[in-house]
Amino acid sequence: MQVVQGKRLVAADPDALAALRSGADRVIVDVGTGDARTAYRLAKAQPDWLVIGVDPAWQRMTPTSLRASRKPAKGGTPNLLLVNAAIETVPDDLHGIADEVLVLMPWGKLLRGVVHGEPDVCAGLRSVARAGATLEITVGTSIWRDPVPLEIRKLPELTPEYVDAVLAERLAGCGWQVTGAEVISGAEMDRISSSWARRLGSANPEVVIHVRATAVTPT
Repeated sequence: MQVVQGKRLVAADPDALAALRSGADRVIVDVGTGDARTAYRLAKAQPDWLVIGVDPAWQRMTPTSLRASRKPAKGGTPNLLLVNAAIETVPDDLHGIADEVLVLMPWGKLLRGVVHGEPDVCAGLRSVARAGATLEITVGTSIWRDPVPLEIRKLPELTPEYVDAVLAERLAGCGWQVTGAEVISGAEMDRISSSWARRLGSANPEVVIHVRATAVTPT
């Protein structure tokens, strides 16, 4: 497994990962973390948690990695781990590690995989989760409003009705039981139980659809 350290990729130390995991009260995996700023904020707010950001575009994570590597008194977050990987080919080291899996404003392959319930993406999300872990998917609804980006013009709009009629069954086939789907404004984010989502609320005016699921045995 390759992790971002400053401006370079290095091989992860399995013993160091095991130590981080054993010392954490909770493990969060932020899939498609992008620049990893949200993962950083969560790690800083919850120093007793292990927060793992996963993204195949590792260069975007380097500024956050540099910031996280500082001493804690200067904003460092030793409980943040940034992994260079796509969720459909996630390293074995992360299998079964997460108490909570986050997919925040995905794009590209990750967005298509989540909306369509594609097996490689949904199974990858399930692979990092322990039994009983939660999955939190948040997608901005504005991407389906004119002018719709060319990349998603053939993508079904993610709505609570679509989740119930189509996506829930596909997620179930990969080991996720959908427990809720609702449209939420940024001002209402504090209604979501996830501490991560509550922190986004005050700064995120976007209207989103929020899908929540629990890791179970695949059907």
